[in-house]
Amino acid sequence: MKPPKPKMKIKIVYKLFAFFSVVLLIFMLIINSFFYFFFNKQTIELHRNDLKEKVVTISNTISLFLQNDVPEKEPPPYLRIHHHHMDMMGQDMRIPPSMDPTIPYYKALGYYIKLLNNMDKCDIWIINNNRQFLISNNHFHHSVQYNELPPGGVQVINKALKGNIVVANSFSSVLGTPSTTAAAPIKDSNGKFVGAVLMHAPINQLNSSIFYAIKLLIISSLFAMLISLPASLFLSYYCTEPLRKMKKLALSIADGNYNSKTNINQSDEIGDLADSLDQMAIRLDKAAQESGRLDKARRIFTANVSHELRTPVTVLRASLEALTSGVIKDETKQKEYHQQMLNETIYLERLVNDMLELSKLQNPDFKIEMSKFILNDLVNDAARSMRPFAAAKQIQLKTNIEIPPVKFLGDYGRLRQMLMIVLDNAIKFSQQNNEIKIHLYDKDSIAYLQIADNGCGISPQILTHIFDRFHKVNNERNKKGTGLGLAIAKHIAERHDITIKVDSILDKGTTFTFAFTNIKRV
Repeated sequence: MKPPKPKMKIKIVYKLFAFFSVVLLIFMLIINSFFYFFFNKQTIELHRNDLKEKVVTISNTISLFLQNDVPEKEPPPYLRIHHHHMDMMGQDMRIPPSMDPTIPYYKALGYYIKLLNNMDKCDIWIINNNRQFLISNNHFHHSVQYNELPPGGVQVINKALKGNIVVANSFSSVLGTPSTTAAAPIKDSNGKFVGAVLMHAPINQLNSSIFYAIKLLIISSLFAMLISLPASLFLSYYCTEPLRKMKKLALSIADGNYNSKTNINQSDEIGDLADSLDQMAIRLDKAAQESGRLDKARRIFTANVSHELRTPVTVLRASLEALTSGVIKDETKQKEYHQQMLNETIYLERLVNDMLELSKLQNPDFKIEMSKFILNDLVNDAARSMRPFAAAKQIQLKTNIEIPPVKFLGDYGRLRQMLMIVLDNAIKFSQQNNEIKIHLYDKDSIAYLQIADNGCGISPQILTHIFDRFHKVNNERNKKGTGLGLAIAKHIAERHDITIKVDSILDKGTTFTFAFTNIKRV
């Protein structure tokens, strides 16, 4: 069976580039749509208002002609487009006195309308209040009769004859092309509505203008998008650059190099992620160092345990071989061998117990029994328990407690064990007929306990290692020691937030100082 082909990975930079491109395209379409809608609406509205203003101007101009009577003869043939009516809007009309009297009214009006038609490319109709066309120069289609008008067109004319100014699209079917019509009433010299002016403007030119504007907008949008695509590609690379740096850091961490950093300084989510990766690298580096330290300590511990077990096991084996082989027949010698085997067994038992004790204290999940007790009683109890061992060497334990009873929260049994370990070492390394001072005092709300002896002291080279596991002085005084006592004492102190300070002068003595915080007076 063939393994499945790996899926082609699409880099996020290309995804961002595609996203930006699609967003730009959608944005362009939305902008163009809004522009077309509002531009088309605004353009048509301006066109209608402009047409409305023009037809009002024409109607006002024609009203000026209605000052006096006109000659009683028919209009010239070139002005009679549809109907041959002598009277206009039911009244006789003449041209104003300012105009040449030899020019008939209709001729002057015809020239005026013709001039407007040529200027605006529009079609202008004049109709009287009897619904009779007086002028209808139709540039779009053919001559129009009143009975050919659509219902909408008739309504426009009726509204205009009643004095309303109307703008509509009701004459497109008659004119044969889409157009806008504006109608305005004509007043005579008495202010009576005697006719109407209709001005038709084709909207094909308007549509051409709108189409041209949209065309320019689309071209501009495409040009802008063409320019923005390289910018979006650059932006995509810029945005993904921190991700590439974080990937490089992750691969470096995977290879075990925990000193690498992303070197990303951004005040955003990516910056937070980069900072988290840097913190992870720092913590992994510390964890690796700690793991190395623990591994080294484990190897040292194993070597120390092997060394400590080798001697008693060797003695036990040699003694048992001598006894079982029958070489030792003397009962006195046999008792000596048995006693030696017992001593080595006791030492092994102490070693195993100390190792178990230290293992418990080093386990953070191991809970110690906390309770409130009087610190003064703890010091007196530990001193009282060690006095018989001190008396065996003619050593005096002098206790000096300078503070009133104070309460302390802790494990009474463990703290008593800690003090007894230090007192046992003080007795062990002190000469006969000597003394050990136990001094309890307070300073700045902290209780200090000093245990000082006048023994052999500790050299500066050894002083820094006295709390290490299996560290012990191999001399006659310490032949029964396991090298775990002070390590146990230190862990008990750490579990109670007690600091230990050791001062020692070679051949003059050693002083252990314990600082108890969080004490409360009774």
